Amino acid sequence: MSSQPKLRILCLHGYRQCDQSFRQKTGSTRKLVKALADFEFVNGIHSVAVDEHSETSRAWWFSNADQMSFSSREPTDVSVGFDESVNAVVKFIEDNGPFDGLLGFSQGASMVHLLIAKAQLGEIKLPGIRFAIFFSGFLSLSSKHDTLTSLRIKDFPSMHVFGDSDEIVARPKSEKLADQFDMEPIRIAHEGGHLVPSMSKHKERITQFLREQMAPIESA
Repeated sequence: MSSQPKLRILCLHGYRQCDQSFRQKTGSTRKLVKALADFEFVNGIHSVAVDEHSETSRAWWFSNADQMSFSSREPTDVSVGFDESVNAVVKFIEDNGPFDGLLGFSQGASMVHLLIAKAQLGEIKLPGIRFAIFFSGFLSLSSKHDTLTSLRIKDFPSMHVFGDSDEIVARPKSEKLADQFDMEPIRIAHEGGHLVPSMSKHKERITQFLREQMAPIESA
């Protein structure tokens, strides 16, 4: 008897995180849906100078060229390292795919949105990827991304999870990102802050969302 096919989801960590730390932070969520999906993690290519442990701190791009740092709150005219990160993720997908969906947290969620927008504009290819899950997502405030952040994302299922107590990415910012998707996005609010929460209270909703995305692989 053949095993039931699973979704393959590629995960992008937040600023000052790395693939391994994000794997740990998503453990409870992954366990919740382990029958439906397998998760793989890609590491940001840019190191963040924080302290003596900075070799594990990564970024997808920097919004401050002088300090080589990032802020989700401050408008900027730069996005240092963004193009290199786009190429790295596209190459990772080419080498390790196919994947069915993308998942991102904070800056990683913003990166996921920008990748989807670039794909819809025909600037890159994301073969097979047809849905996304965002935790504490936000629209990039870099003017370099204006064309991407103003684009309406068409025919692309999405789930957006945000915290009512998030002091880094306030809920309205995540809601604004969700508003860019023309296919009615799933929105889940939790009481916590800037984190990937336990999704046990929302098991039915995330399970239903993933089951809806499984139709193409079940019919393959």
